[in-house]
Amino acid sequence: MATVFFRTIIMYVLVIAAIRLMGKRQVGELEVSELVITFMLSELAVLPISDKKIPILQTLIPIITLLSAEVILSFATSKSALCKKIFLGRPSVIIKKGVLNQKELSRLRMSTSELLSELRLKGASSISEVEYAIIEDNGQLSVIKKENYSPVTPDFEGKTAEEKGISHGVIIEGKIYRENLNMSGKSENWLRAQLSKRKVRIKDIYLMTVDDSGNVFIITKTKEKKEKKEN
Repeated sequence: MATVFFRTIIMYVLVIAAIRLMGKRQVGELEVSELVITFMLSELAVLPISDKKIPILQTLIPIITLLSAEVILSFATSKSALCKKIFLGRPSVIIKKGVLNQKELSRLRMSTSELLSELRLKGASSISEVEYAIIEDNGQLSVIKKENYSPVTPDFEGKTAEEKGISHGVIIEGKIYRENLNMSGKSENWLRAQLSKRKVRIKDIYLMTVDDSGNVFIITKTKEKKEKKEN
């Protein structure tokens, strides 16, 4: 009985430590790879508890292997857009500028009723209220409502709302994300012209976004600045 007790405590501590190393996320926010590893860790942890003949070390080795694989995969996907697309997939835009993408909805095998239900959970009673709806990498639905349907703040009372739409990450950690650039409706020539005007190099940019109104937001590796597109 004492052996089972101590084995249970040891495996409990190991699994908690392993999940801590994977990052502080809720279950619904886990990537596919993280979810798979979580399930595998729980299965491995049960083995030495249910069967006293299995040495704890025999379970420890595959747990360390899985954690190492997760760390390597996380590093690879954070540095390579191709790796991220292969292992984590990409966000799916199902509503863009108020227009429902029926083909993408069908590809995701998501019914219209499911979409409406998800929108209601996000505070949108109708598709007509939504500017953008995006299925993120982790399966969560992000909703950006049109300005006319967003909560009114004292600063905007009596003013005409500006449809800013969504911010597209066109440069992330010194790399151009052409898929996001195309989604923003901007060209690479436009991008380079913006960088030239601001006298900043691509490799010096940590994050550059542009929204549908043309507002540019740049974070360099040493400072942060926000500028608007000059007409």
